[in-house]
Amino acid sequence: MDKNQTTGFLILSAMLVAYMFFFQPDPQEEAVQNATEQVENLETASQNKQTELTPTVVPDSVLQQQYGLFSAVMNGEEKDLVLSNNKVEVVFNSKGGRVEDVLIKTQQTYDKKELHLVNKDNYSVQELLPTTFGQIDLNTLYYTPEQSGNKVAMVARDAQGQEILRRIYTLEEDQYVVGYELVLGTAKQFVSGDNISYKWNSKMMAIEKDMKTSRQKTTVNYYTAEDKFDYLSMASTKTEEEAISTPLKWVSAKQKFFNVGFITDKQFNAANLKESTDEASLDIVKTADISLQIPLASISEANLRYYFGPNEYRVCEAVAPGFEDNVYLGWSWTTPLSKYIFIPIFEFLEGFNLGYGLIIFIMVVLVKSVLYPLTFNSYKSMAKMRLLKPEMDELKAKYGDDQMKVQQETMALYSKVGASPLSGCIPMVAQMPFFVALYNFFPNAIQLRGQAFLWADDLSSYDSILDLPFSIPFYGDHVSLFTLLWAVSMAGYTYFQNQIQVQSNPQMKYFSYISPVIFLFIFNSFAAGLTYYYFVSNCFTIVQQLASKRFVNEDKIRKVMDENKKKNANKKAGGFAARIDKAMKEQQKAQQAAKKKGKDD
Repeated sequence: MDKNQTTGFLILSAMLVAYMFFFQPDPQEEAVQNATEQVENLETASQNKQTELTPTVVPDSVLQQQYGLFSAVMNGEEKDLVLSNNKVEVVFNSKGGRVEDVLIKTQQTYDKKELHLVNKDNYSVQELLPTTFGQIDLNTLYYTPEQSGNKVAMVARDAQGQEILRRIYTLEEDQYVVGYELVLGTAKQFVSGDNISYKWNSKMMAIEKDMKTSRQKTTVNYYTAEDKFDYLSMASTKTEEEAISTPLKWVSAKQKFFNVGFITDKQFNAANLKESTDEASLDIVKTADISLQIPLASISEANLRYYFGPNEYRVCEAVAPGFEDNVYLGWSWTTPLSKYIFIPIFEFLEGFNLGYGLIIFIMVVLVKSVLYPLTFNSYKSMAKMRLLKPEMDELKAKYGDDQMKVQQETMALYSKVGASPLSGCIPMVAQMPFFVALYNFFPNAIQLRGQAFLWADDLSSYDSILDLPFSIPFYGDHVSLFTLLWAVSMAGYTYFQNQIQVQSNPQMKYFSYISPVIFLFIFNSFAAGLTYYYFVSNCFTIVQQLASKRFVNEDKIRKVMDENKKKNANKKAGGFAARIDKAMKEQQKAQQAAKKKGKDD
């Protein structure tokens, strides 16, 4: 080594020694830094739900510096506690002091396994309390559990044994509701904000047979302080997100037959609701992310409570105002029919301990009997039109291609004999609300869930008698027998109608048979309870039509129409026929004026 190299080496060595002497880290600062990194690593591990074989113990002095009052409950032991009644079994864990698992005792999954509506893998909650030490997630603390009867208290105490806060859960008998109360002890003096932030992630697991239908019925529901119910899109498989500025009374992550709800008697503020779908997943229907703020000022009167249970109308109705809207009953204009007619009838029949197949059959008989006057009037109207067909054919022959004149004379004929083409349509239209209401009632009636009837193993889902090794577009990969029977009954009903109904265009008779084929594709994956109802209803309608044929005396109807025709021979058309006649004449004048103008030009 030459002189320059030696000199350079000495200078570098001197600089290194000086740097180490003057700039070495303070031992206490280094310990704090290392411990803080350990805490962050522990928190990251907790969030990712990874368990270390040899956990690192963070020094109490470091925790005291970072978390102050709450440092005493940053470490501890885990212990499970259970509250149970005849409806649910709820498991709490002292680490986090929150609900960790809920078993629904009254139901099973579609494959006859225990139904855990939430568990530690699919359900996570953050409850962030603003303090002078920063936001403290109450669901990461270690609590001392206390259980007494139907109550579990999770108590957080400091090193001196003073109570920092207490979280109390209550499960009453015969309920799916878990009451929740937060009582701030010494923590109250360190609170530095107005609201607790509540962040809830729920992966709604597949518990029904048909994933596609389940996704179409799964969403996030909410109810505002102004007593208005709303929800995110059910049918969408895209990410749906909405920021709610209106205070809320409750929010629920709702599946087809069950929901997890969070409810208050006061209000939640600054809500943000989000749902997302991983269409490739076979286990998760949808994921709900819900953020709420709970005002601290009213926390003692908030009467916070969780709901872990079925979408059963009477059960939900007793939980909170509007909570029964978690039971989807369709559009607002048909909902009253379900609420005030079909649900009471269904519950009344349930009281006789009848099988659900028989209950549905009885409902068909009751509904069709009540609507029979409409069916009978429709048949009478079609009989009148059928008797008038020879005269209508004469008008067509007399006026040839002048369709306007044919229509005018036809309306005049209707007015004179006391007939109306609409009188046959109005009864059918009047029955549509019942059809639509039942379309939504049966698929969403949890009473039918898991109930077998004939070959159907579950009346709340499709009744497959043959699973196909391939999927037919718009049809599916199975054959539902009740849907097939319904389509056949529709074809039979269509044939019967074509025999008694006057068709202005004979080709329309053939097109009417397309409808049963279309419904065969649409309804193949629908609930067996619904398609069974429609099948029986069609059969019953055919029987009613045959009965009407025996009671309707066409000779008598012909005689009455002839008498009306003589009496109104010189009378101008009135009512609806007059308005139609007037409109036709005005249209005819307009056409004649247009032709004349064209010739003049």
